[in-house]
Parts: sequence; C-alpha cells; structure tokens
Amino acid sequence: MMEIGTKEGWREFVDAAYEKPVPATVAQLRAMAPADRSLYNQIRARYSQAGAFVKTPQYAEFQKAVRRRVYLNEHRQVGKFGLILSGEPGQGKTTTLLQIGKEHELRRRLVAQSSALDGAIPVVYVAVPAQSSARALLLEFVRFFGLPARRGVLYNELVEMVANAMQRCRTELVLVDDIHHLDLKYRANLEASDMLKQLSERCGSTFVYAGIAVQDTGMLTGAREGQIRKRFKLYDATPFSITTKQGRSDWGNLLLALEDSLCLLAQESGRILTAAKALYRLSGGEIGPLKDMLQLAALEAIEDGTEALDLREFDKELQRQQFAKQALQSG
Repeated sequence: MMEIGTKEGWREFVDAAYEKPVPATVAQLRAMAPADRSLYNQIRARYSQAGAFVKTPQYAEFQKAVRRRVYLNEHRQVGKFGLILSGEPGQGKTTTLLQIGKEHELRRRLVAQSSALDGAIPVVYVAVPAQSSARALLLEFVRFFGLPARRGVLYNELVEMVANAMQRCRTELVLVDDIHHLDLKYRANLEASDMLKQLSERCGSTFVYAGIAVQDTGMLTGAREGQIRKRFKLYDATPFSITTKQGRSDWGNLLLALEDSLCLLAQESGRILTAAKALYRLSGGEIGPLKDMLQLAALEAIEDGTEALDLREFDKELQRQQFAKQALQSG
C-alpha cells in the first residue's frame, strides 16, 4: 500500500491510472475461467474504489480557486494566498485534497512545466500529527522529501532544510491535511502555524489546508485571525441538499456517476434514481457514507451473481432505522 506522505508514495499515487474495465454481459462473465473471472472482478473493484472520481460542483469550485491562487502566487513576493477546506467527517475533504494535487501535477507534466521535470516535486502532501508541534510538523515535511535529519538537529536548521528543498524542487502546491490538529489555544501549535507561514513566504508555494471544523481551532479567531483571514479563503465542505431543484439535480448526477462507477453488468442505467430519497436520508447527503453503502451493495451483487443493486434494501434499511429511532424515543 502506497504511503502518500512521502515523495515516493505521492509519485506512485499520481502515476496510478485505473482504467474502466471493458463492459461484459452476465453470460460472458459466467463463461470466463475462474481465474479470469476473479481478475475481472478485481479490476472492477479497483476502478470503483480508486479509479473513478466524481467531480461534484463543490469540487469544481474549490479546484478553480486553487488554480487561481497558484497562478497569482507565482508572481507575489509576500502575502501568498492560500485556501482552507473545512467540514465534518464524510464530506470528502482528504479525497478532494489528493485529487486536486494529482490533477495539478499531471497538468504540469502535460505541458512540460519546469516544476514537473526530473528532480522536481510540484506537489507536497503532509498530514498534521495529533498534538502536533512546529518541530513535529516540520519532520513530516522532512519525511516527505526524504531529507537526512540527524538526531538533535535544531529547529531553525529544519526550517532551512525544508525551505531549501521546496525551492530546489520547485514546489508549487503544499497540501496540509488534518489541520484541525493545530488547535491554536496551545502555544506549540501557534508556533506550527507561524512555521507554515514562514515556509509559504520563503518558497512561494500555495498552501491549501483541510480539516474538521477549522473555524473552531482558533486559526480564524484570536491573535492569528487577521493574519490568516487576509490571506486564506475558507471553503466549507457541506452535505448535498435536495430542498431545491438544483440540489436535486446535483444529487441525481452524483448517483448516476456512482452507479456507473460500480461497473455492475446487469444494472440498468439510471435505475438508482428510484432510490434517490432513501439514499439521501441514509447518507445524510454526505458523499463518503453514500459511496460506502453503494460499494458494499455492489460487492454483494457481484458475489451473489445478480450484478445489480437491490434497491429495495435501501428502503428496508431506512424503515429499520426509523423504527429503531421511534422505539428509542418511545422507550
């Protein structure tokens, strides 16, 4: 399994391309030799899990904002622009961060940009450790680049080491995940926040943060409020809503895209829309739980040979949850 928090793992992630399997009929699948059938099912699962990415309206908006800031920061000397993606678990924040980084690097390679030539590392991805300090976070950057850091190396030396690596590698985009671990009520985390700002000014990279309820971490209030709000724009990753015509259309488009990604051989295209309301209520409009439900249901359909989602099960599950809720309230 690739470790995205290193340059080797990140490169493997960017290079990975999972093609959609060639469509087959149920009869053709059953006629395959057991080994061939097993391989075909593995290819389908891999594509569904790792190859198919659904670009939601929220994703498209955030990606556009990242592109604009990368372009502008290339020409700014101080006060580099950044972005913060905040939301509750299940909103696809990490997936969004990774996909934006992957597409950015692939675009750079396509046009032979200097930031994508041999030896360059246009995108860096790190996750903030729990109870992080400035030093601990710096060591995540050191680990990503694979830099030699002797035991007892001084903090300022680490900053210099990481900043120099970003400059040499022409890093343009720095993705910092789990930023909610930097609770600025604690002094060590204040120092870590300042360290990120220092790296941004030294290297000219565009920093993009993602985390849970970032508004509650102190990054956007208190002593650092003015400093961060002036440079970083906050985007909220929110659940889908079906209270408007556009919202229902977006939800339907998401379901259709996910249905197609499952590669079920007997699934009638568009049939999933008959369970749109049940799926919405079961998932709360959140893309993470929705994908989990559909992929588990698809695996069951593959294993039992039906090759189609049993959409009635979603209605039954919703009824069971409603019954359990009513029983709890009445008890």
